[in-house]
Amino acid sequence: MKINKIFIGGLAMLSMTACNDYLDVKPATNVADVESVFNAESEISKALNGVYAKIQTDATFGSNLYTTFQLNSDVDFYANANETAQGNQPRRFDVRADANNVESLWNNLYSGVETANEFIYNLKNSPLYKEETTIESIETEVGLVNKTVPLVTNLTQMMGEAKVMRAMFYHELLSYWGDIPFTLHATFETNNLLPPMTKRQEVSDSLIADLQHAAEYMKSDKDATLGAPERISQEAAYAMIARLALQAGGYSLNHAEGDATNYAMTRPSNYKDYYQIARTYTKRIIDAGGHSLNLSYPQVFIDECNYVINTGDDPIFEIPFAQGSTSSWGYAQGPASSVDANVETNYANSAWGATSGNAQVSYFYRHQFDEDDMRRDYVCGMWGYGAQGQPNIRILGSSVYSIYNNKWSKLWSSIQLGKSTTSATGINFAYIRYADVLLMFAEAENELNGPTSEAQNALKQVRRRAYYGSNDPGKVDVFMAQAASSKENFLKAVLDERKFEFAGENMRWKDLVRNNLYSEKLFYTFMTYLAVAEDMGGSTSYMDMVENYEGIKYSELYTSSYFYTYVENYNKGGINNVCNAYFPNNSLPMLFVVNPYGPGSQPAQAPQAYFDENGLNLKAISLQSITGLASSSSSIAWNNSGNSNSPDWSNDGTPRGQIYYSLFGYIRGDEQTGGLRVVSNGAAIPLNVNIDNPQSTVNSLPAVRYLLPIPEEAIARSSGAYKNYYGY
Repeated sequence: MKINKIFIGGLAMLSMTACNDYLDVKPATNVADVESVFNAESEISKALNGVYAKIQTDATFGSNLYTTFQLNSDVDFYANANETAQGNQPRRFDVRADANNVESLWNNLYSGVETANEFIYNLKNSPLYKEETTIESIETEVGLVNKTVPLVTNLTQMMGEAKVMRAMFYHELLSYWGDIPFTLHATFETNNLLPPMTKRQEVSDSLIADLQHAAEYMKSDKDATLGAPERISQEAAYAMIARLALQAGGYSLNHAEGDATNYAMTRPSNYKDYYQIARTYTKRIIDAGGHSLNLSYPQVFIDECNYVINTGDDPIFEIPFAQGSTSSWGYAQGPASSVDANVETNYANSAWGATSGNAQVSYFYRHQFDEDDMRRDYVCGMWGYGAQGQPNIRILGSSVYSIYNNKWSKLWSSIQLGKSTTSATGINFAYIRYADVLLMFAEAENELNGPTSEAQNALKQVRRRAYYGSNDPGKVDVFMAQAASSKENFLKAVLDERKFEFAGENMRWKDLVRNNLYSEKLFYTFMTYLAVAEDMGGSTSYMDMVENYEGIKYSELYTSSYFYTYVENYNKGGINNVCNAYFPNNSLPMLFVVNPYGPGSQPAQAPQAYFDENGLNLKAISLQSITGLASSSSSIAWNNSGNSNSPDWSNDGTPRGQIYYSLFGYIRGDEQTGGLRVVSNGAAIPLNVNIDNPQSTVNSLPAVRYLLPIPEEAIARSSGAYKNYYGY
């Protein structure tokens, strides 16, 4: 049962003054109120809720960071057909310093920092707060040994929670802006409205050291009094240290000193020190034995959608959203579902309210999974719902360039939120998962020591869950032996596992940046879309190149005809449990798609006979029986998505705008010349692709300008102390 106890009113208890413009923050004035709050533990706990409230907002972790600012990659993908710069589209690397959404993210992240800083300052200066040590007897090989250990109290635990949340805000600022204004002090401490611009390595060092100290005064999530995973535990703090360390030790976009145009991907000379930190702290979590991957992969997210809290499994820290007030999780994700709240008729999907389904994955993502990987059919959604409750196929049409990410959805919940609802679902998001800890450990261990047995075991745990129920030893054991043949192969295996594990969790582009692979993956993502689009329009010279890269015969997979029929819900009456893993809703009508992953032919039998012949507990139904509309078809038959609905991505042989411009700020087509352009140091230059030696093209690619510009208003308020680089 979900025990969400985060009260927005906690902000008022603390007289917090962090506002939406960080550089215009005014000092706290009601000192008496602050002193009274921090003289009682119960009031301090309420004030901490004010910090939690900052990670719950849609402006940060409740929506924006996982929609508008989830940058395009070979996993997460948002199509855009605009052939000119828009200046406010970060997903396609197309932003300006005057973009409102960029300024909003900057302000809200820094508002969160200021809120945490105020809480930390006031708690540290509370007469109740102490950091003390105690003596414990520890069993060792030579007997009992007395050891001095930190004394964990409720107040030191709360201090640690606030510091982890501050690190969460700074982690995102580092990810999107690189070098940033940085302070660990509340504004009223210093009366300084202009934190100094600080190198990212110095920021990371400070945050890591801060958490290393704070974590030792925090409770383990095995402590039943803590309320994990909806509260931040010692394990969550350890994982945050590892995440910061991998980010600091990895590659990032850096400009030449004082040069506003030139930039390149570099990493610090002591990068292995950071990988050692990541290894140390992830291993502490693993060795503690408090977490496992016992739940199936789908069940982790189905439980989140049903407000079920699981301790000791995959979730280490779930952001605790409140139903009816916070969280767009399950609204932006999952199948799009149109609901007209002004229509009296209640269709099958009405009770859940509308969903947008806009947080999607690449059209080709589903083809990159192994067919026995259970994540594929759960995550990759192929239909949504119209306003009369009818399922509408997604994997077709000239306007379809991505598919639904079905990891979360309001429709998966047994609690129907109501016909007039949209977002504010209250569905939690597991910001830190044990699967991430295992894969961070595997990556760090491999970098330091190669693919050791420890690294292999960590990767194997994640992969074994993905192939739960498979009896094929090749999927895990044989695969692992091949992956461990070299350090390079093992890193690829780890990153591939992360690719399939974390869709929609704003990790893929960060993983690629850290390993200096972002330009390569964006290049091949663009070229795959282009090759298939050109092939649809007649011919292409790029197909062999992209097929060889992924080892996937895309030319044999795309089809202009998908055959499907409407069926009653697979899970109606609780039968056929296998299907529950792939479509958790147990009442909505569904589609049965004959050939979801490639060309196929319409079965000779009628739908009912086809299903009976295969022993499936499915019942084909008519569109009229779903909508109740006399104008809908009453026949029960196979539907063919061909003809005008075919996935035609070209117009008279020219790829459509969604193909050419979805990665506009890095690589794009030119409809006038038919050529390609890539953005280098802020300028779009011609790109000549060597199809005979594509690696030479990859090696010559410029860095991706994924970093955002500092907002104009922040620069103006700093009187020029803050400056934009990277060609902005």
